[in-house]
Amino acid sequence: MTATQTPEFIIVGRRDAASYTLWDIAPAPAGLSRRQRVVEELDVEAGDALGQVDIIQGATAAEALDGFLDGLRWASGNPEYALAPNSNTSNLAAASAHANGAARAGMVLVEATVWPGQDGFRITGWHRYDSTPDVRIRDAIVSSGFTFPEGAVSVRVDNHRGVAGTLDLAAACTILAASGQLDPRVLGQAVLLGELRGFDGAIDSLPGIADAAGTAHINGHRTVLVPARQVPDVRALGLGLEVIGVRDLAAAVTTLRSLADRA
Repeated sequence: MTATQTPEFIIVGRRDAASYTLWDIAPAPAGLSRRQRVVEELDVEAGDALGQVDIIQGATAAEALDGFLDGLRWASGNPEYALAPNSNTSNLAAASAHANGAARAGMVLVEATVWPGQDGFRITGWHRYDSTPDVRIRDAIVSSGFTFPEGAVSVRVDNHRGVAGTLDLAAACTILAASGQLDPRVLGQAVLLGELRGFDGAIDSLPGIADAAGTAHINGHRTVLVPARQVPDVRALGLGLEVIGVRDLAAAVTTLRSLADRA
């Protein structure tokens, strides 16, 4: 079973003697090179204004900030150290989650974030030849009896590896986790593979599922969720994977919850 990674947030602001002025807080990019690039850019901007950049773990932005302030109270020896009244707290309600997908070429990380504000849905990093993943994923979530979250919903694919629809299941589950309909920690229990049908949430069979499962095994994962009809194909690889077939999004969510209960 793969250990679950706690989300991390980039916090930008200024430390004063008795308070901290928050300028911005946002999920940290998962990719190391991109994260380093973002932090370097922010360090320059923050330094010009006598501020600094920190990366803090937390299930949500608010939890990360609370832990950060606890650290400042301990470091300053001042139990009354607090957030300054003029802090920018508009992003504290944002929540994020991530899940693992895979392709023949390697692992693919799918991240979703739900931000307060105007409704919208944006996917970045998806394969350019798949033009309607947003419609397919949104419709599958709703037709499966879940709620597509209000606010600004973003899904980011870190290195899509030339795959497209096989990431639908991972994307939908991260949206459900980021919106509080699924515990984000359960997404670390398995690699999620499958394309969704929008009108009923079913998970369709696709070429490349067996190759993706093989990639998951090579990268140390031991459990994969795959379209139900392709379970024999994946088991025939003889890799010793726990292969769980799921027919639709609702069944996948139920399966993830059961995996978390036994962990």
